[in-house]
Amino acid sequence: MDVSLFRYLAFAGTALAAAAVFPAAAQTFSANPGTFGAMTCQQLWYVEQEVLAEGQVCLKSERARRAFRRAGRCISPDEAILSDKTRDYLKKLRAVARHKECSGP
Repeated sequence: MDVSLFRYLAFAGTALAAAAVFPAAAQTFSANPGTFGAMTCQQLWYVEQEVLAEGQVCLKSERARRAFRRAGRCISPDEAILSDKTRDYLKKLRAVARHKECSGP
């Protein structure tokens, strides 16, 4: 096998393994942060919980667990497992929710 092909396959395998172990690293978001201001509190809550569930963060409320019961198994209650990009997205979303004075779940 060509050495450069071997290196490429090793890199690709590592990237796939990282995506499997750290799903939030490959996470896409259902809402553009530019649209947060037009969303209702309910919509903001749903997007936040969706991001957490997709990132395999254990959801805290019964309501969230029911809404995302088909999500993959959670691996940690700590949002630190999320990528910087995902945490920044959540920070923007939560700032809009605070500005709108949305209550918790």
